[in-house]
Amino acid sequence: MKPAGFENGEPKLDPVQFFGGRTRSTGVIENPGGTPTTRITTQTKGKIKDGILYIEQDLFPEGKKQTHRVFKLLQVDEHHVDATADDIVGTAHGLLYGNQFSWTFRRKMTGRKFIRHVRMSQNMYLMPGGETMIIRSVIRKFGFVLAQITEQFQKY
Repeated sequence: MKPAGFENGEPKLDPVQFFGGRTRSTGVIENPGGTPTTRITTQTKGKIKDGILYIEQDLFPEGKKQTHRVFKLLQVDEHHVDATADDIVGTAHGLLYGNQFSWTFRRKMTGRKFIRHVRMSQNMYLMPGGETMIIRSVIRKFGFVLAQITEQFQKY
């Protein structure tokens, strides 16, 4: 289904409202074949300043080094969201319809010898009640799937 197919999805997703404040997530990273390889948790804190949402995120992949990411997210209009981050190449452009948000962007990979950038696609779905979001991410290089991530974010 294309993003516009979620136009009437409820509850309406407002990424600035959802990620403003605190969220946490739990999830699993899978290899290209779908076999789980790593559990991951995150803690996120967002603050709005001058219409821009600043997001600080700590990622805790099981058995690996903790990482920290910083995002700037701007809702351009009813259906468009732009973001920059320390690990995004350029600007990520997203589409927002109803309870669904999607985007694809180039991501910098740190600590990798041969793969420096990958393409990351994310689809986010706000669940009934508005406090839980499911995010499905797919990481690709040259069109081949390298990993898939499924996470459940909880607002608190």
